[in-house]
Amino acid sequence: MREAIRKGFTYKIIISILFGLLGFALNFHTINFSFPPYVATVLIGLIFPMLVTFAWGWKYGLLSALVGGCQSMWWVWGPSNGYATFVVVPPFTLWIVWHGWMADFRTKQTDSKWWLSAYAVEIPFRILNTINLFTLSRWAISLNPPPWTWASNAPDTIPMDFSIFVVIKQAVVGYIILLLADVLLNLGFVRKFFGLEKEYNQVNTNFIIRAAFLVGAFFWIVDSTISTLVFQPESSFLDSLALNVSAHDIFIRTVFLLVSLAGGVLASNLLRGQRESDDALRDSEERLKQIIEGNPTPIFVIGEKHTITHWNKVCENLTGFPANEMVGTQKQWLPFYSEERPILADLIMDEATEKDISKNYGSKYNKSTLIKGAYEVEDFFPGLDDKWLFFTAAPLRDHHGKVIGAIETLRDITEIKQAEKELKQYSKGLEQMVFIRTRELEDTNQELTDFAYVVSHDLKAPLRGISQLAHWISSDYTEVLDQDGQEKLRLLISRTKRMHLLIEGILQYSRVGRAAAEVQSVDLNQLVNETIEILAPPENIQISIENELPAVEGMYTYFEQVFLNLLSNAIKFIDKPQGFVKIGCVGKEDSWLFSVADNGSGIDEKYFDKIFQMFQTLAPSNYKTESTGIGLPLVKKIVGLWGGRVWLESVVGEGSTFFFTVPKEGEKNERQ
Repeated sequence: MREAIRKGFTYKIIISILFGLLGFALNFHTINFSFPPYVATVLIGLIFPMLVTFAWGWKYGLLSALVGGCQSMWWVWGPSNGYATFVVVPPFTLWIVWHGWMADFRTKQTDSKWWLSAYAVEIPFRILNTINLFTLSRWAISLNPPPWTWASNAPDTIPMDFSIFVVIKQAVVGYIILLLADVLLNLGFVRKFFGLEKEYNQVNTNFIIRAAFLVGAFFWIVDSTISTLVFQPESSFLDSLALNVSAHDIFIRTVFLLVSLAGGVLASNLLRGQRESDDALRDSEERLKQIIEGNPTPIFVIGEKHTITHWNKVCENLTGFPANEMVGTQKQWLPFYSEERPILADLIMDEATEKDISKNYGSKYNKSTLIKGAYEVEDFFPGLDDKWLFFTAAPLRDHHGKVIGAIETLRDITEIKQAEKELKQYSKGLEQMVFIRTRELEDTNQELTDFAYVVSHDLKAPLRGISQLAHWISSDYTEVLDQDGQEKLRLLISRTKRMHLLIEGILQYSRVGRAAAEVQSVDLNQLVNETIEILAPPENIQISIENELPAVEGMYTYFEQVFLNLLSNAIKFIDKPQGFVKIGCVGKEDSWLFSVADNGSGIDEKYFDKIFQMFQTLAPSNYKTESTGIGLPLVKKIVGLWGGRVWLESVVGEGSTFFFTVPKEGEKNERQ
């Protein structure tokens, strides 16, 4: 409850005000040191707002300074400084605020830095205050005397050596106040009063500071005794001790006392730092122990002289060696090898070179990609129940970067190795099966190719005979045959021609994907124009290329067959007086999208899949529009070979648009 009150807002406000009033009152009872022709005045009351600003920050320090802790100087120095008071007194309040702000900043730091200490941050303030005393203060004094009566005797000039004296005096007094505030805040009961947390080893710190103060006090007593016995026998001991002490003796004794206190503060800070370091090391070791013991991975650690310091339970289960037999020994090799030899952790501890590691592990090691100075090894251990282990060793370093130990983690990969072995065996069998199947497919494809050529030859021969005989009859017996006979003869010639086209289409379809042809850069603008010339469309049909077509990598004949079939289909089924066919291309992220649009008869959506099947045609067979049903399946097969796809959009009576894609990567344009 009391601690909560001391940390409360109201408590801090009250104490800040009370300390400000105490400082105001105490500053009227100055400590003076004579340095003829000048006198150095120490305003000891400044210690109260300084204690507040050190303990609670600049806001409470400012309150304490404004209430009175830094305001008594208006009365003390006003009559002798006149206008200069307005530029000499306010810096004392700023001094309190500056140290409070820096105290707030120090509390936010994770570690202490010497340049943030109160004694270091005093330097920039002293520099600015010195500039003020040599410039603004001297200028303000030159304006004296002021009109108010209580400062009517203020001088209008001061010697330069007095300004120097004031600068030195304020710097010394400033550091004295800082030292005293620092000493007091190192005392346990003072920290408790301000509600501050108890620091490490506070008892020892208090003892050192008290001892330093006693040393200073003892010097004061010894110096008084020597002065009475040797230098001033006419004076009593009490006069030399306190009642009638010369300014010189007071100065010497005070300096020695302050130096003793400064040494005490320094020693206590060093002791506290050492204790914090020791405690942090113990905490770190305890955390490391908890992490290692609670880790599901087998882990052991070696320290100085290659002695085992940690051997967790999982490591016991893996190796069969309990921790009580391993910790404190140098037998880390025992679970793994039949005779003593350095293991990976030993080599890491000794900062061994790769050559040294290679001598022990051959080509089985690798540098770790995650930890600097760490290495990984995969090895077989016959003495460890024929286990395969994957282990990593990494150095442990102190804050100077020196290697002070090594940590090694182990992982049993025996099952993985067994699975890899089985997978390799299966892979070999699979490769053999694939090889045999590939040979069978190659033989089958060759047989099909040979069969297609034989069939085409055997079918083409009688077809040519029938076609030739029909042409002879048509030529020689024109006058004999009536109109019906001549029509039947033309139908016969048309059917033989269609049969010939079917055979050619089957051959082309069978060649796609098996024919060896050179992959080259194909200029589609040139290819499409040449295809249009070959087709020679009627005058009423206009074929146009809507935009620049790209150059692609692939087989020239395949692109030629695709455009030849799509354009011939478009021309064939245009049923309007004025027809058009538009060829376009759009670049996508990873492919080219081509389109062939016409204003022909269109295709019902229910036939979109059917038209890409072999021998399927929507038009009736006649001698005007011969359709084999091979063209679009051929287009689909070719487009599929290079990893593209083909589809259409159509409206009956308005026309159709066929789309197909070509990957931009050249190697995908024709899959072998």
